Amino acid sequence: MKDTYISSKIKTGLTIVAVVLSAFGFKLLALPVSAQSALPFTISPARQQITINPGEETQITIKYYNQSELPVAGIIKVADFVVEDDKGTPRIIEDATQASPKFSASQWITLPFDRMSISANDMVLVQATLKIPTDARPGGRYAAIYFEPTSAIAQPVGEAGASITPRIASLLYVRVQGAMSEYSLISNMFAQSFYEYGPIEVSAQIANRGDYHVRPRGIFTLSDTFGGLVEQSNLKESNIFPDALRTFTATLGTKWMMGHYKINLNALYGEQSKTMNQSIYVWVFPWRAAIVLILTLIIVSIIGRALYKNIIKKEATLEEELAKDRQEIEKLKQKINKRE
Repeated sequence: MKDTYISSKIKTGLTIVAVVLSAFGFKLLALPVSAQSALPFTISPARQQITINPGEETQITIKYYNQSELPVAGIIKVADFVVEDDKGTPRIIEDATQASPKFSASQWITLPFDRMSISANDMVLVQATLKIPTDARPGGRYAAIYFEPTSAIAQPVGEAGASITPRIASLLYVRVQGAMSEYSLISNMFAQSFYEYGPIEVSAQIANRGDYHVRPRGIFTLSDTFGGLVEQSNLKESNIFPDALRTFTATLGTKWMMGHYKINLNALYGEQSKTMNQSIYVWVFPWRAAIVLILTLIIVSIIGRALYKNIIKKEATLEEELAKDRQEIEKLKQKINKRE
């Protein structure tokens, strides 16, 4: 009974959307009871960029692979998706009424069927139809075609837990041709104003206020007080979706730094290579090391002065003794001269 109860809880808790894409094969990951375990599904392509004119129609081809030893049946659906966090994580919107009409594409996509089964170690090819209305607004539209098994997927032998029901999706970036707005900006750039030691950690948030996702290219640069280049770091290229922002970070400089430094981010985005630029300033001063150095110099100076005074005093004493010796010698010479 206890195992059945746990299995039921796992099934219920893992019905959320899990779209995890890997570089090769784009395997879906899920959360079993004990640890993450790769499920035996892959999808190709994991994401597609489609450029199309208003009024046109095109076919979308997606391949679903079942790499398990058991057949799997399930439903296939179309939904819009948005990116709301600053890490680029897609969130599928199952309720079409909750999606923004400005960026929705799900209503333009027609599937050939709504249910399918995939034999063990086999593949199913799905061809969907994308039809753009003649009055469609130019810009980006974003949707996902996902497969949700209705039969349970067994965990590999040795894994804790029972079975889970994931989803795997192919993301569609649809660009409707025409005049569209491209506008992005560095909404925030931050680093501590003072560092005792380097390197300097800097972060920048770039917001996309345009009609299509952008992929900025840029460089963080660190310059010293005199404008000399200390170090630079390339901006990691990542998609920023409309009405979303993304955080980029960099680590600049070395441990031993001192002075007033300028950090600048210069980036390009969009088809017209528009520019973004912002700078901040930070101080780096190893004050504890400086205190130790100053105290050391003071102590060395005091000791040096004491030694110097001691040497001068000894030299003065020696000179006095030498003067007395010369006087004695002169007296002896005079006595000898008188005797002669």
